[in-house]
Amino acid sequence: MALIIAKRRFSPGLFTSVLTLLCLLVFIRLGMWQLDRAEYKREMYKVFTEQQHSAPVPLDALDFTVEQSLYWKPVTISGRFNENLQLLLDNRIYRGQQGYYVYSVFKPDNLEPWLLVNRGWLKADLDRSMVPDLLQDNERITLSGKLKRVPNTGILLAEVSPEKMQADVYRLQRLDIVEIESLIQHGLLPFVMQLDPSSATGYVRDWTEPGSGEQKHLGYAFQFFAFALTLLTIYCVMSFKRID
Repeated sequence: MALIIAKRRFSPGLFTSVLTLLCLLVFIRLGMWQLDRAEYKREMYKVFTEQQHSAPVPLDALDFTVEQSLYWKPVTISGRFNENLQLLLDNRIYRGQQGYYVYSVFKPDNLEPWLLVNRGWLKADLDRSMVPDLLQDNERITLSGKLKRVPNTGILLAEVSPEKMQADVYRLQRLDIVEIESLIQHGLLPFVMQLDPSSATGYVRDWTEPGSGEQKHLGYAFQFFAFALTLLTIYCVMSFKRID
């Protein structure tokens, strides 16, 4: 029995119906997948929030085999900086000013390999050949901070080797653990420490906490569901034929 409304008969074509159904299923499936991703990000952010506000623990007491549980973990570690090597990660912007993140190699008392520490932001000179004033601290010290993944500095158009600015200072366009290990001829842990503002021997450490990222996935989900609804509307409108 044909569906007739206001002198119009609903008579869709077979090919159009099959194609529309397949596209609807794809859009709905993608929307549901984005909702799942949003929920995953929400749960991860909850873990991250609990993690970073937990009590600091000694770094050498952690289980490094459970990598995911380490990130944003507050830790303490005692040892000395290896001031024979200073690493300047280029193109770091702070309050509209160009600068560097200063990374130093830290030699823990009771731990191997060594640890790479982000000591904060330092303004760069307009003259790119100028080396900024860097701290020199060879005394034994206890640091506090949070563990983070090695930062992803984006896509480089070409392979760029560390630029030697002076005997103990290198400018980097990316942070590559293997590359730095070859410079210091010593192993490094596969993560970095973000130095806490309360710790000494650092630079500007106005760290910002990341968001959950769930809103992005919710936005994508809305788009896919909107595509599905739009497609269904077009299909219904085009399938109603006027009865002469």
